[in-house]
Amino acid sequence: ASCVLLFAAEDVERQFSLSARSRLARHEIGAILKALRRLDTRMKTGEVVATPGEIVREEKDQEFGRDSATDDTRVKTAVAWLEEATLLSREENRVQVFPSSLRIRTIDEAVAILDRAQITGTRHTQLRDLVRHVMNAAPDEGVSTDDLTGACGLTGRALHRALADLETLGIASNDTAVTVFVHLGVEEASLRRLEVAARLETDLIDLMRAAAPDAEGAEPQPLHLTETCQTLRDHGHVQVRPDLVEAVLRGMAQDGRDQDGGQGNLTLRKASRNTLFVRLERSWKVLERTADLRRQGAQVLLAHLVGKVAKGTRGKDIQVVTSLGDMAGALNGEALLRSAGIKDMTRLMDRALLWLHEQQVVTLGRGLTVFRPAITVHMNPKGGLFTEQHFAPLDEHYSEQTIQTHVMAAYAEKGLTAPDQAQRLSEDYFVLDRDAFLRRWLPGRGTEIRRQTTGPSWKTIVNALENPAQQDIVRDDREQTNVLVLAGPGSGKTRVLVHRIAYLIRVRRENPRGILVLTYNRHAAAEIRERLRRLIGDDAAGVTVLTCHALAMRLVGASFAGETDGPRDFDGIVMQAVALLRGDGLTRHEAEALRETLIQGFRWLLVDEYQDIGPEEYALIGAVAGRSLDDPDLRISLFAVGDDDQNIYAFAGASIDFIRRFEADYNAKPVWLTENYRSSAHIIAAANAVIAPAAAR
Repeated sequence: ASCVLLFAAEDVERQFSLSARSRLARHEIGAILKALRRLDTRMKTGEVVATPGEIVREEKDQEFGRDSATDDTRVKTAVAWLEEATLLSREENRVQVFPSSLRIRTIDEAVAILDRAQITGTRHTQLRDLVRHVMNAAPDEGVSTDDLTGACGLTGRALHRALADLETLGIASNDTAVTVFVHLGVEEASLRRLEVAARLETDLIDLMRAAAPDAEGAEPQPLHLTETCQTLRDHGHVQVRPDLVEAVLRGMAQDGRDQDGGQGNLTLRKASRNTLFVRLERSWKVLERTADLRRQGAQVLLAHLVGKVAKGTRGKDIQVVTSLGDMAGALNGEALLRSAGIKDMTRLMDRALLWLHEQQVVTLGRGLTVFRPAITVHMNPKGGLFTEQHFAPLDEHYSEQTIQTHVMAAYAEKGLTAPDQAQRLSEDYFVLDRDAFLRRWLPGRGTEIRRQTTGPSWKTIVNALENPAQQDIVRDDREQTNVLVLAGPGSGKTRVLVHRIAYLIRVRRENPRGILVLTYNRHAAAEIRERLRRLIGDDAAGVTVLTCHALAMRLVGASFAGETDGPRDFDGIVMQAVALLRGDGLTRHEAEALRETLIQGFRWLLVDEYQDIGPEEYALIGAVAGRSLDDPDLRISLFAVGDDDQNIYAFAGASIDFIRRFEADYNAKPVWLTENYRSSAHIIAAANAVIAPAAAR
């Protein structure tokens, strides 16, 4: 065989990037552990049942941030390492069906019913085998869905559908147990949550239909979350946020997936943190009718669940145990739904129950595995953290992958100029031990081959600075660190900030969408975006660069677009965002969950011109960074640059005190840039003479 290798130098950077996307950082495994513990606290049953997508809070942004095809594997890999560290144990997903559910006494009776219903072929065999297996089970033990899968060959939703068919035929009652957690008698009760979600969905559909009445079959239309939130707020939805709008849209995108073709009524693609592209796959009439029926079904199911709770019970996450058969019976007993001509009430039950779960009206526990590929874990009650020691074997594996990428690059480079040497390199790779191989083929590159970037990229990002102080700041490899860079005009503050971002992306291989940059004005934001694009190209597109006010408006879902009159309470919006990030009025676990939803995976916060911030911006930066949080893993690394001799926005509330408080606030030592690249020595001397008498410098 002949093998042709296609190679371009930039492909090496692309390979490093692709490899990084599939990796798990220690903090990510730790975040999954925290998410599981929060769910464990809520469910109060000693076990957690959740889908991988629910465990990863940033899942809704993974469509463009990472390869979404690896999300499921990444979560299960993280759970495996947590199990290795004895912090939890993963269990089989066992949903049981009991023989007492059978309404017939012999298999012949079941066969006769199937024959009368004219069910033949494979379906006849599957249902018959299902009945036989349940009938032969011990009366008090029940049969797990895993066992039933082995008996009849049906899995997941198909098995659930078969059990529903047996109920419809009168062969069995579907006693598959489902555990649901509801909120009663509290401010955010489930009934209230359903009312808010239903009204929000109705008004959102009206808004979208008015904006694009002929959207069916057309090209995807952009939907800007903050502007949409502001419009909904003007219609009375005072508590609406971008994440809530997105959750409602994703609920509509799931509607219709159980029909032929498996396509939802909407198709969504997230282009940025603030923009979704929405494509209408069916008519507005179909979308509205589907949503209305699903909401009606949800109301019936919630009433059924609430009715099972003892009168006078109040609280959050109250456990309710019911069965799929009982819930189907509640739907079949609703006259309005029967008159709507619904052919398959089981499909409506599935969708309505999952929608209640998706909108956080209720929480599905045991039984979620019937509808979605959930996993079940038991948490170690002794607790503990996922430490560096636990992570060390995985980290070593990733380091070896990095070296292998450098070896492949060396092989390709040799192949371009000296194919015979490339041949010898490949032979030695499989014969020599690693150290001997590296000494022969990559001599003197011991440090370089452990970096997740190429030599030219390192030179552009680090060596090109040609200033030891700037280089030390940029290549800081501490995992979690807060840094304040103090420097005067012309000393390269913004350049250092931009090169630091490039270092995080190209050398540390941090996800660009985990980096947030805050600037004082839009001009500075545009300049940073352009500088970064020139330095690292397309990788810069994932970085979020905003003013403090723009970030606050995005978090809250406020917009002044199109307004020309009246005051604009920017400071008020900033403080609303601060209150959301702090989780004012929420329990600790609820506050953590809301914060993660709002932060959306940001791990690095960089602030330009820190001396220009006022008290509101100071509070926002502290809330985003998690300054007051007890858990260090929830905090975000903060990197700020500023000039402690400059305070030209005092009239707007800016104060040099915030720079002076940085060291105490964030447990950080400042570093200084003292060389000026902009002015001559005479100008510097004159400026220093002018500033010298200033008090409290």
